[in-house]
Amino acid sequence: MAAKSAAKMGRNAPHIPTPRKISLQISVTRRMGLSFDCSAGVMCLMRWFVQWFVNLLPICQQNQEQSTLGQTMPRVLLTGFGPFGKHEVNPTEVIVESFPSLIPIKNPFGRGSSEMSIEKRVLSVDEHGSRWTANELASREWDAILHLGLCGECTKPRIELLAENVLDMRIPDNSGRQINGAKLSGTGDLKTAVPVKKWGAEDWEIDIELSKDAGRYICNETYYRTLEALQSYKFAIPCLFLHLPSVEYLSVKEASKLVRSVLAHMLYKPSIQVAAGIFTSESGFLAMKRGEDEPKPGKWEFPGGTVERDESPEDALLRELQEELSVKASIIKKAGIWTHTYPFLHVEIHGYLVETDHLDDLQMSVHSEMKWISSSEGLNLDWLEADIPIVEDLLKGRY
Repeated sequence: MAAKSAAKMGRNAPHIPTPRKISLQISVTRRMGLSFDCSAGVMCLMRWFVQWFVNLLPICQQNQEQSTLGQTMPRVLLTGFGPFGKHEVNPTEVIVESFPSLIPIKNPFGRGSSEMSIEKRVLSVDEHGSRWTANELASREWDAILHLGLCGECTKPRIELLAENVLDMRIPDNSGRQINGAKLSGTGDLKTAVPVKKWGAEDWEIDIELSKDAGRYICNETYYRTLEALQSYKFAIPCLFLHLPSVEYLSVKEASKLVRSVLAHMLYKPSIQVAAGIFTSESGFLAMKRGEDEPKPGKWEFPGGTVERDESPEDALLRELQEELSVKASIIKKAGIWTHTYPFLHVEIHGYLVETDHLDDLQMSVHSEMKWISSSEGLNLDWLEADIPIVEDLLKGRY
């Protein structure tokens, strides 16, 4: 889904890459040079068969395309920077300029493959370069944005999860600008919406770190400007900043391989299982508000969390309740399974009715507030979208 069309659709369509669609526009009668006179019974039968075959083609094609993930080739913006400061060569410039314009990708989370088109841009190391992507968003069509930057102090590549609302330049940029102790906007720090922590990056061939410190120079400024513009336009386009170390620690070849992997993970959605605990009492059911340091801060949800590898939903729930609320609980029964698709993530929620003898001793570690819900007014809370159907079912007294 491209950015311009997204403005009309609210970017609700899944951001999943797909092969180019090849339409089979075949006219059997024209191809065979046949012309039928229905005055002859046999010829009418032949014409009926040919028409049946022509009508069947789209059905066959449709069935064949059930395995595809969309109808257009995804287009990705890949940016790097030129030399700056003491760095006479910036490896991100080399990577971007040598990167193929069209590459195949495989779904890292399951079956499926595709091709993606790469638009490449080497940004200037100054304010103009930091704003270029943000300024182009309204008029360009991208399905993912990956910024590359050089981290001279790093020994490992780092995926940046956060852009700080700060500009504090210890050296001038390439235009001679040097600003210290300034805010980039009044918005505050900005987090990427891409669920990088669900990627299983700890198992990748190339050792990589997840970081919340993109620096206070042009890299952070660029990342911030892009995330701010995406937020302003309400475009659900996956955007990340990948900091690369010098070639002493990671060769251009290895870095290019890593870039391909990151792009594939950005364009396909991970699917996760979540275990949710439903505490009930005469006061209703228990709702929890996410803390400010959590993803989607301030959202209301049911306590619980992600089912880890080689873990059952039941075991995951009991573990999460112990970690989040410092409480030992027991499962009464399974309430059901609910699914929801976010712009960058598919969630399968396993909900359980749970109980404990220590409700009064709950200690919140990742939540900021809790309350009992007993009426439809509870729907007025700012719930996680995936939890809303569970709330509705509970209010209908289904459990």
